[in-house]
Amino acid sequence: MDFQTLVGKAMSDEEFAQALADNPEQALLAAGIQPTPDMLDALKGVDAAAIRKLAQAFGDKKAASL
Repeated sequence: MDFQTLVGKAMSDEEFAQALADNPEQALLAAGIQPTPDMLDALKGVDAAAIRKLAQAFGDKKAASL
């Protein structure tokens, strides 16, 4: 899974966004992504709403560049 797909999944799948908030390492591994320490630090303490908001912001910027 590439980053763009991950962002799309976080935007469209509330359960995945919640899983990222609850246990980022497990959620990323389940999605086929080997988490780095930096990824895990970035997701530490972030709630599902913030993850979806971040994903939406990234998605909007990506769409604007097309």
